[in-house]
Amino acid sequence: MEGPGDGALIRDQLADAVGRDRFDLWLSGDTRLDVDSSGVVHLVFPSAFLCDTARRNIGTELNVAAERLLGPGTQVLLRVDEREQRRPQRVRTAKQAAVRTQPAPSTGVAPQRALGGTFDTLVTGRANDLAARAAAQLAAGTKVGGPLTIWGPPGTGKSHLLSALKHGYRRTFRRNRVLSLTSEQFVATYVEALRGGGLPSFRQKVRGANLLLIDDLHFMTGKRATLEELQHTIDHVHSVGGQIVFASCQQPSDIPNLPDEMLSRLRAGLTCEVAPADHAMRFQIASRKCQEYELSVDEPALQRLATGVSSGARELFGAIERIRARHELLGEAITAELVDQVASEINYQTVRRVGMADIQRVVCDHFGIEGSALRSSSRHKSVTEPRMLAMWLARKYTQAGWREIGEYFGGRRHSTVISAHRRIEAQMGRDTTIRRGAAKANLEETLGQIETKLRLA
Repeated sequence: MEGPGDGALIRDQLADAVGRDRFDLWLSGDTRLDVDSSGVVHLVFPSAFLCDTARRNIGTELNVAAERLLGPGTQVLLRVDEREQRRPQRVRTAKQAAVRTQPAPSTGVAPQRALGGTFDTLVTGRANDLAARAAAQLAAGTKVGGPLTIWGPPGTGKSHLLSALKHGYRRTFRRNRVLSLTSEQFVATYVEALRGGGLPSFRQKVRGANLLLIDDLHFMTGKRATLEELQHTIDHVHSVGGQIVFASCQQPSDIPNLPDEMLSRLRAGLTCEVAPADHAMRFQIASRKCQEYELSVDEPALQRLATGVSSGARELFGAIERIRARHELLGEAITAELVDQVASEINYQTVRRVGMADIQRVVCDHFGIEGSALRSSSRHKSVTEPRMLAMWLARKYTQAGWREIGEYFGGRRHSTVISAHRRIEAQMGRDTTIRRGAAKANLEETLGQIETKLRLA
């Protein structure tokens, strides 16, 4: 193996090549980098779980980067530390196995909500990188100093992340106790235990978990007694070396009537935002779902689907279900026209009705320009780019035709609107930037932020 100085230099070069944020996200500080005499780069992980997760998410990028930096044919081998692989596994006796298969006694805790997601089925990208990495690290045994809180709008995959964390943790720590509850289940079972004398059993079950997952934290607002019980639960679980993970549709500081004591406990941990999936993630989600259904959908149609349905993964799944039904039951070919029609139907049913005035207001607010600017004759990029986005959004979210959209945005010809629409469509999925004041922002991220504001406006 080469010396540590060489390994540190190559590690820095790889991190710069694939993006330091993504590199740090999927490779923990315990991951060792070595280079053997044949020039193979070895990334040695402390656990099989972390190794598999990194291989799926950046394995290909690491190999491409290594060939570019160190020469053609250079390989990056992701493997698990031999010491971890040789660690003896504790063998259960027949008596222990029999005890383990006995049904657990009733504790008054409501049944857990079934969550089917795993890290294998999780699509990651800019929108959820930090949260996904934190969950993966936690599943592998790297603890957070306080609670881990994952927050974001509905349909952004928070419950999927909790499920993936639960399954990953159970795979790594087979003997540890995991409890997954919604806030509604926590409240209901706590109140029932309080009234029926089952409080000791409730506390034993909840506080005895090595990993406690609680979804929909924002629903606990105003329930002072339950929040006080939850505060004591957080303190106890962490005092005995356990970990608590929350999911919420609001960031903790925005949850109404959340006591300062509770807020301070959440701030002591790690808070990760998950945003709506960007175009690249929606494309990957759609591609995987179509493969699962064995639907033959070409890439241009998948791109149109990822562009056309942007309200959330659930709506994307609904669109694919509808395409599947029309293809298999009605015999319709999966064409661009069918995809556009289904996307339009899904948006009409799921997205709050917006008009061109709403679009103009939100776009102008996002870019910090006056509404009159979009309707002006200005050809400055600070105006033309927001104007193109506004016309694209108007075509997507309203029933207005090309001519009507052009008339609204300064009496422009319908051919100008069509050109703007095609230009935005062509730039999707290409990591295009757009000017926002003195800075530049990613086009898809910008559209996602604007569309989120439209849904909440």
